[in-house]
Amino acid sequence: MIAALALALLGGPIGVPGRTLAALPPQSGVHILSPAEGSVVGDGNLFLVDVVAMAQAGGVADRVEVAFDAEERWVPAQRDADDPTRWRHVWSDGAPGQHLVRVRAFGLRDMPLVEQRAAFEIGRGWSTPAVLDYPYAARGSYWKGQLHTHSTFSFDGENSLPPGDLAVAYQRRGYHFVAITDHDLIAHPTEMNSDVFVAIPAYASTAQSGHVTGLFVRAVAPVQLPPQQRINHIRAAGGMAILNHPSWTVGWNGTDFRVLEGCFAFEVFNYLTTSPGRIARNIALWHEVLNAKGPGARIWAVAVDDAHDDEDIDHGWVMLKAPDLTEAAVRRALETGAFYASNGPSFSVLGVMNGAITASSPEARTIRFIDQYNRLLYEGPGKWAGYLPTGAEDWIRVEAVMADERTAWSQPFWIVPNTGTPGTLAGAFGAVVASQGLPSSLIDLFRHGDERSRPASDPMALSRGNSWRASAQSH
Repeated sequence: MIAALALALLGGPIGVPGRTLAALPPQSGVHILSPAEGSVVGDGNLFLVDVVAMAQAGGVADRVEVAFDAEERWVPAQRDADDPTRWRHVWSDGAPGQHLVRVRAFGLRDMPLVEQRAAFEIGRGWSTPAVLDYPYAARGSYWKGQLHTHSTFSFDGENSLPPGDLAVAYQRRGYHFVAITDHDLIAHPTEMNSDVFVAIPAYASTAQSGHVTGLFVRAVAPVQLPPQQRINHIRAAGGMAILNHPSWTVGWNGTDFRVLEGCFAFEVFNYLTTSPGRIARNIALWHEVLNAKGPGARIWAVAVDDAHDDEDIDHGWVMLKAPDLTEAAVRRALETGAFYASNGPSFSVLGVMNGAITASSPEARTIRFIDQYNRLLYEGPGKWAGYLPTGAEDWIRVEAVMADERTAWSQPFWIVPNTGTPGTLAGAFGAVVASQGLPSSLIDLFRHGDERSRPASDPMALSRGNSWRASAQSH
């Protein structure tokens, strides 16, 4: 009953309009189930292409490829694990407007190549009761980067490598950009810059009052300055500031997080200083500052090595989404939060599909959706999981967790009420959507109901969050 309701409301696989398999014509060939010809899709940056490729005599395709609009770049679709005739591909970041999906199948009996196409539209605006404000709708590819590491130029870097060699070591491990952050001096191996690698000028402002990374700078702040003035110095020099290793001996506390202004990020994971208990404390600090300041003063999470030894590199990094690999593009993506932090797994899919926060991680055992109070809303399989917000959440973040607890951390998905008229998804709002593989018509739909609603008398409303919203409503 619930699954049938989900299909009726969502119009096909996880809300993507399309025809069901029973509606297919009997002839063989390639049939695009979604997006259906003439359909309008939207409510996110992820769009599902669902295809059946079959021969009349029962044969199946060897492979299926997908292309969009006038592009000649064909990408492989993924075969369904349970139905060899079904193939799926998730397209991301299409611009609003008219589009054409083209699908071709190879190896069908008596039909070496079969092609089909469907015209559809990506709608503008949102039809769901809430709008999701998130950084992953930006177009681009993911690039791996390091934002905190030390060369032999640091006073405690005798076991590391010279700056140029250190950059080479990161590049050999699959990194696309690196910020060498020596203590209070800038080591910038510009000879490494190319169309496949970017070295960012940076340093670590080091004082007993706390360490701060300065990115994109060519001047060093005096160490005797208090933290806020050092942050101001970095910004005045055209740089970006990160609060380093909170909850460490020389770290930052909750008051620092709330009072200090001008930092765009903090280290949720630092390989040199972060123990499992400190990760939990770092995340608690993150929740405190986001709930106190709200979406107008966002602070992003990064993972870093803080390596002082060449054997300690490649343990914490960011995966950054940008249209190209240049210093300007990297900076823009960092400013807007178009990246996630990780010390192990990757996200192969991260975004919003038909109003549902959606993620997939090939290495993860599980994917977790967590609200502003650090409460687990839903836990799904690493292969694919989605969560439709209830509207009671202020923001939601996503974790992909491996069997050994190594984790990838998304940035927050902020939830804003939609002032327009809700569309067909209104009845399904507040549901969890999950499946074992790529989304199909066989989905599980679970409703939270009132158990996820926070009573007005809940003390967490005052002590742990919503102070920014309460302040906004009082004006």
